[in-house]
Amino acid sequence: MRVLSTSLLLTTLVSVYSKSIENHTIVFNLESGFYNNDSIELQIKSSDSNASIYYTLDGSIPSENSTLYENPIILKNKSEDENVLSAILNIEPTKKKFKPTKKITKGNVIRAIAKFSDASYSEVISGTYFVGLDRQKLYGDFPVISIITDPDNLFDYEKGIYVLGKTYDDYIASNVQSYYPKGNFSNKGRESERPATIEYLPFNDNQKGFKQNVGIRIMGNASRLSVQKSFRVLCREEYGKKSLKYELIPNNMRSDGTGPVTKYKSFNIRNGGNDNEFMKYRDIALQTLISNRDFETQQSDIAIAFIDGEYWGVYQLSEDYSDNYIANNYDINSDNVVIIKKNKVEAGEEDDKKLFDETMNYIYSNDLSVDVNYSNLLKSFDIDNFAWYTAFIIYIGSVDCILQDNNWAMWRVRTPDQNTLNADGKWRMLTYDTEFSSGLYSDGTKFDDTILYDIFNKANSNPRFGVKLLKAFIENKEFKNLFINALSDVRNIDFEASRVNDYIDNMYNRTAPLMLDNYNRFGPDYVLYFPEKYYTSQVEYFKTYLTGRYNVFMKHIEKTFKFKPAVTVSVISNDYRKGSFKVNHGWKLHNKKYEGEYFRENILYLTAVPVEGETFRYWKMKNCKLADSSYGPVDGIQSNKTTIGIYPSYGCRLTAFYK
Repeated sequence: MRVLSTSLLLTTLVSVYSKSIENHTIVFNLESGFYNNDSIELQIKSSDSNASIYYTLDGSIPSENSTLYENPIILKNKSEDENVLSAILNIEPTKKKFKPTKKITKGNVIRAIAKFSDASYSEVISGTYFVGLDRQKLYGDFPVISIITDPDNLFDYEKGIYVLGKTYDDYIASNVQSYYPKGNFSNKGRESERPATIEYLPFNDNQKGFKQNVGIRIMGNASRLSVQKSFRVLCREEYGKKSLKYELIPNNMRSDGTGPVTKYKSFNIRNGGNDNEFMKYRDIALQTLISNRDFETQQSDIAIAFIDGEYWGVYQLSEDYSDNYIANNYDINSDNVVIIKKNKVEAGEEDDKKLFDETMNYIYSNDLSVDVNYSNLLKSFDIDNFAWYTAFIIYIGSVDCILQDNNWAMWRVRTPDQNTLNADGKWRMLTYDTEFSSGLYSDGTKFDDTILYDIFNKANSNPRFGVKLLKAFIENKEFKNLFINALSDVRNIDFEASRVNDYIDNMYNRTAPLMLDNYNRFGPDYVLYFPEKYYTSQVEYFKTYLTGRYNVFMKHIEKTFKFKPAVTVSVISNDYRKGSFKVNHGWKLHNKKYEGEYFRENILYLTAVPVEGETFRYWKMKNCKLADSSYGPVDGIQSNKTTIGIYPSYGCRLTAFYK
């Protein structure tokens, strides 16, 4: 039942009150978490026996006008109490205005402050207590996040960032027409940030969570209109600590490969974006499946959120891109990071836009089929990174990405440092918001779309940004070969059918028990008639799309580039105890037979990887030929080069021999 350590319980919210003197403190006798008891007795202890302690039970900041603490507080299961925050309706502009018809799961939140005998005040302490609830049955192995904040910070007419509020009334009065109606939740920037305390309660009692005072904002674009909204969480010194030092997302490794990410300046509590009322974790699945490739992806986990003790549904806990994200993933100073998001400076200085414009102008004004021009571009643009990124978004059928000039971002360092990974001053992609894809609004159909073909074959006098880049790059034969291999391997390796189905099935089995409560809380209304069937069907639609995409995608490449049909390439090692191999310089070390589909017109690369202490001897080939004489005799049947490039034919087989 234990979740947090006593030391973490002392983390507190910045308030209007003066800080206590060094030796004066208050603390709860129990740690935040889940308790199977019918009731628990919560005591508030002070180092000053003459202190007056005041507390609240609704998330508001306590003051001398709050309840005076005189005796232990008896906390019970609050789930049968009337819904309060979840009954508020002025949070989205449609006429549906869903609110739960059932009483939702609730916990106890308590905040306390002490006035000491020397007239100083303690800082505010906060706690979350779930009493009489079976945590394992409710939430399995997912973490619980408790957001504690003064309810007015979210729901007040003037300053509440979760509601329609004054901004909506002003919007209606202005008679301005907009695709997205404006509400308080539409406001952005520092002025729309509110103080809160975040408690993270891991499912494992033996694992410590954290409690930290932070700022929260509503985030997203269209999803701001949803009943369940997304939050961006920001750490600042003014709230207490300027960063969160915690392994927030399981198995989230630094991009430089040196270990786990252990520090976050900000992170997202996301409602699933466009996928909010469907499968919810489409973005997690897509980014996870492609995460081994050489471009940035946001690692994520599923979490269950509560706001001031009321159940707030299933969320996606994910990384947040910023200069500090780069600093926490590489040995790069955050002050040296430049991020351009949708053609605007997201991190860095306004003059940094010139760095981006210089590279783009070079691309647009030079013929990249000329090798020297292409080589010059490689000094400021990571072309491999871009090739794999665009291959991915094309494969998943994204209709809300760089190809439509939306949801794209690139980063680089301002001042290059050739001794640090990815600090070479080249522009690289940041992947986010991938869920508007994979047949989201078409029940898994449309996997046979023409996105790839249209980019290179459909006349367009004014192409969008990403299309314009791809059409410029494809004129270079080196990029074309790279890009076609990327398209093929996203299909052959990253989204290989059994790998995809295993991942989705595992996620479904873990998340399905969570969804009934989520639908009861947020709807939509029609789902409540068949919630289990609805969720299962959404997952099946996702699988339908990815299965269909896998089956047709090589034909898309064939048609787009006017190739002959793809052939199957079979690769093995003569002894996997001595060595394996990689395909197209990829991430996966193949230690069993590999088969993938490739094109006879395109060079396929294979690299032998001997086990330490073992020696690679040669590649033996059948029904293929070496790309050029640097690998050996072009018409030969073997090569002793560790890496070879080949043109495959029907029945292509290769064996890596080790001794």
